[in-house]
Amino acid sequence: MRATIDPPRTVLPDGAETMPAPDAPDLVGASAVRPVILPLDGSALSERARPWAVAIARTRRAPVIMMGVVDAYQASSLGLAASAGVPLYNSMVPDALQEVTQYLETQVGACAAVAPDVHTQGLLKIGDASREILKVASELDAQMVVLTTHGRGGVDRLIWGSVAEQVVRNGHVPVLLVRPWEDPVPELTSEHPGWRVLVPLDGTKLAETSLAEATRLAVGGELLLVRDVVSGHGDWSDDLTEPREATDMAKSYLDGVANRLREDGIRVRTLVLTRPVVTDAISEVVSTEAIDLIVLATHGRGAIGRLLHGSVSDALARHAPVPVLLIHRAPEVPAS
Repeated sequence: MRATIDPPRTVLPDGAETMPAPDAPDLVGASAVRPVILPLDGSALSERARPWAVAIARTRRAPVIMMGVVDAYQASSLGLAASAGVPLYNSMVPDALQEVTQYLETQVGACAAVAPDVHTQGLLKIGDASREILKVASELDAQMVVLTTHGRGGVDRLIWGSVAEQVVRNGHVPVLLVRPWEDPVPELTSEHPGWRVLVPLDGTKLAETSLAEATRLAVGGELLLVRDVVSGHGDWSDDLTEPREATDMAKSYLDGVANRLREDGIRVRTLVLTRPVVTDAISEVVSTEAIDLIVLATHGRGAIGRLLHGSVSDALARHAPVPVLLIHRAPEVPAS
């Protein structure tokens, strides 16, 4: 398997255009299944997302597109050679393309060695990384983009810095964030035939948009639906019936959602969270219930703080002890 050089038509300083590699194979081969996109920047950190990308692709019999992006501006000494029309530009950019191509080929080969049943292909683009990732994800109707994050200091600490932030903000494809220190991907066996997936809900339709993807991940496993009754109320009054009524309402809501999912054969449990710090409660549940993934809904605009529950989901997206899949609300279609 070789990496496919498929750059956009980029105008070089002398007016020449880059040309796609001749006889390049059709992207993702003959498979009609939507691919999983795995952007790689050449670092060992970015490669920590590879096991999850491959594992999800295997369960869905989907191809994995390992994607590298060369920024021609940066590849030419921060663009100085390009702006000055120096021939060095035309020599440095091809060198960068060659280096990334060889790297992607190595990654494809490494994946084929451990997961021969997963079709893996490299894809090289020239341009702005975040834009190219979003463009490829849109053109291929990707199932998701899988990225590694440091998991500290906010969205700006994501791998590739602002690149990953832009992918999270501006795309409509699900984005799986994997931290480099997390445990290996849980192996699916006869005793553990599917993943355990936690979905925080708050009673809104936005939050429930995460359920479709969550149920796909939980096939053979189990969904755990949780709702907190603290963040929406603040401090309780002296009336002891308030927290009891809120808990009953939350339980009734979760049971209604769970019953709909059970009709489709999904294993579902529910849990009402009553601890003052919701993120601590969810982290504890992740540990005690052996949760493998968290799935969250997001508006897909602005910062991570726009996620469901605001700062609660922000904290989960950055610090949860397991990978977090962000589901973007589909763009609204104006009424005719």
